[in-house]
Amino acid sequence: MKKTIFKTGRLLTVLLTLLISCFALGDGVSVKDILQKVDDGGYSKSSKIYMTQTVITPSGDKREFKMVAYSKNGNQQALTQYLAPQQVAGMKILTLNDGDDIWSYFPRTNRTRKIASSARNRKVQGSDFTYEDMAQGKMVKAWTGTMKGSEKLNNNECYKLELTPTSAGPRSYKKAEMFVDKKNFIIHKAIYFDSYGEKFKELVFDDYKKVSGVWVPYKYIMTNLQDGGKTVVTVANAEININLENSLFSESSLGS
Repeated sequence: MKKTIFKTGRLLTVLLTLLISCFALGDGVSVKDILQKVDDGGYSKSSKIYMTQTVITPSGDKREFKMVAYSKNGNQQALTQYLAPQQVAGMKILTLNDGDDIWSYFPRTNRTRKIASSARNRKVQGSDFTYEDMAQGKMVKAWTGTMKGSEKLNNNECYKLELTPTSAGPRSYKKAEMFVDKKNFIIHKAIYFDSYGEKFKELVFDDYKKVSGVWVPYKYIMTNLQDGGKTVVTVANAEININLENSLFSESSLGS
């Protein structure tokens, strides 16, 4: 009887220690809470963002694209259109249902096709962003995980999270490490791991500005840690909570 009580007491002590450690690491905030706050801080009813994307290949060659990205209902609906150079101008990528459905329109052939699950991990115009990267919706829907402590990035105190994709999350990555600012819940860096558990890509967000109450990164860099490629995106102008017609986000309007 005494032996049983001792074992039970020891088990309770271990569980209590683990529980206290979890809350200490997260300052009493759960991973789900943090991801929800990330979503809330970046949520906009709608947005229109002009940007320049510079693709730097592993050999050092550079290609530059001009783009405009629209979104509605916190990226539940999103449309990216290429403006330049001329050979890709008019190409569009439409994502719906928080990225569950992706379509691409090619002006040269005047054809629209739905991106199959097997093609979601393909690079878009040779960049280090895949169709799936461009289609990610709400963080709290796509990821789950554990707290791994704190880390300071560029003088910003961050929660360090180890995340795994949910059934609705990205299929290209086995897991991710994300660094979320403790003060305003913006993401400073994400490291993605491939199916073998090796570091694959690193995405750094920089130059955040608050536009109409929404945190917008004016620069972000995706680096392929395995082949050395890099894609740099800089925002020229961001309009938040503007009037956008629902018809903009429809498959039938892609060719218009």
